[in-house]
Amino acid sequence: RPGRGYVPVRHVRLWEMRLSVYVKASQRANVTKVHVASAATGGPGGMLGNKGGLVVRLRLGATSLAFVSCHLAAHSHMLSRRNHNCSELLRETASALGPRHLTAAAQFDHVFWLGDLNYRTDLNAAAAAAGEEAPFPTDEEHHGQVLRLVEQGDWGALLGADQLAASRAAGEAFVGFEEGPIAFAPTFKVERSSELVYQQKRIPSYCDRVLWKSAAGLRGAVSQTSLAALPRVSTSDHKPVVATFSLTPSEALRGTMQEVRSGGSRGSRGSSRKSSLFGNVSSSFAAGSASFTGSRAYASLDVVRPTVRIRGLSASELVDMDYTGGCDPYCVVSANPYELLYCAAHEHVLKKGEAAASTVKHGQDCTWPDDEVPLLRLRGVRTAALPHTTLLLAVLDKDNVILGKDDPVGVVQVPLRPVGWSQDSDLPPSFEVEFDEPLVQGMASTDLKSGRPLGRLRGTLSIATTAEAIEEALAEARADGAGEKARTVKLGASAFE
Repeated sequence: RPGRGYVPVRHVRLWEMRLSVYVKASQRANVTKVHVASAATGGPGGMLGNKGGLVVRLRLGATSLAFVSCHLAAHSHMLSRRNHNCSELLRETASALGPRHLTAAAQFDHVFWLGDLNYRTDLNAAAAAAGEEAPFPTDEEHHGQVLRLVEQGDWGALLGADQLAASRAAGEAFVGFEEGPIAFAPTFKVERSSELVYQQKRIPSYCDRVLWKSAAGLRGAVSQTSLAALPRVSTSDHKPVVATFSLTPSEALRGTMQEVRSGGSRGSRGSSRKSSLFGNVSSSFAAGSASFTGSRAYASLDVVRPTVRIRGLSASELVDMDYTGGCDPYCVVSANPYELLYCAAHEHVLKKGEAAASTVKHGQDCTWPDDEVPLLRLRGVRTAALPHTTLLLAVLDKDNVILGKDDPVGVVQVPLRPVGWSQDSDLPPSFEVEFDEPLVQGMASTDLKSGRPLGRLRGTLSIATTAEAIEEALAEARADGAGEKARTVKLGASAFE
């Protein structure tokens, strides 16, 4: 337990795995939207809960957080299974946390991932990756060399042979995640003793890890202040790892949403004058001549309704998703925070442009005409908050089988700010953001079955932020017919709440 002054938010359990989230008692009233999920990945068909993971998501003030604890497949030769476990965990918990095509690794401000990840030290694999022969043909020689590196305190050499680091580099796991510097001995596999004594039957490894990932517009808001092992704890064949972080709340960067409902209804904040992300305007999307307007208003001081036009949107080298090969791609647009595009009155959450072409075979490009890509009109937003927001572009494969579900291919995150923007600089009236990024599904940019990259998504965002620039952008978009053929996906509010 964290000690006096803290109260539990939620406890989750799956077999012998447990995840507990606590908060300072003084902040408990600020915790909202708490949801939990779990997934078993152990045994035949992933039916056993000895392996798997737990997720708790919540909002602390205006900051959305997710905590994931997991126990992945054991043994050095099960590296591929561990990477699959991560993808399975994210896929199977997605619908309980939000839209199915956005996993816990994509839709929140920050996600913290911890547990017995079971990635091992493999000096032979590291040598092979460097084009060298395996230097340690027997387990005894391998174990002996790792022990010598531990005794020398050569953490760099050990981490250079770390399977997790290799998987990240290959795009097979934890793409986009960060990990603080490790400056302690491997935490597995040890005798149950207050001393650090490794068992002979396993290679000493950094199995116990803590990583984190932030939305593209909020990168840098989390910094790790400490990372340490506790070698004197003797309750397991692992030594526990403890990490602490400093986190800048999202409201400190982009403000808070102050909801004002007519008639003083539940949740009203009246005439609050606090700095807010959203403005005193109603929410709308525009797609050519089609538009709709929400009924809620939001209090603010200095707000605009920026336009975001997506030009030249294309995907390339898409991985085969269909049984017979190829992919039937379409694109869905959402945002972090989700309220930027969310319209509660109509329950229209996302817009998508669907490729006019038929099945795209692997290695071919898919291009969405500009009239099929929605012209986005963000909710009233403080100009200073815009650089800390993120556009989420998800590519899905349309399933043409009756009662089949469309399969997510991957997601790209694009921060809504110019290249080179700094906290001390003002946004220009209009600017463009070019992107050419690998698709990431869950936490992998590589298809774990075929070993191929999932594909890339590229395009240009044209963003207008002042009244004059917005009027010019809207006039140009109408003249070009931008978004006239865009389609709308309808989801219930529960998809995000």
